[in-house]
Amino acid sequence: MEQRYSAEHYVLIHDKLRILSAVKTIWDSRVTTVFPRQGHYALDPHIEARFPPADATITRIGDLLNDDLSALPLGKDGFKQ
Repeated sequence: MEQRYSAEHYVLIHDKLRILSAVKTIWDSRVTTVFPRQGHYALDPHIEARFPPADATITRIGDLLNDDLSALPLGKDGFKQ
């Protein structure tokens, strides 16, 4: 993805904390992770205990259409750290 869509900062939205955590480990402050709390893994306490929380959590993916995304903790190019 980095080669095809080069950017200083990325936003990754995924419903699996393990994937968000793995990407955050590699890209660190270059990525903002967003966890839509829906689906099979949404409320699994074992998964929540095993992985660090995402940078932001939303109730469901559709919230991205209506929420004020300026509140996301994003990177240096106009985004919050």
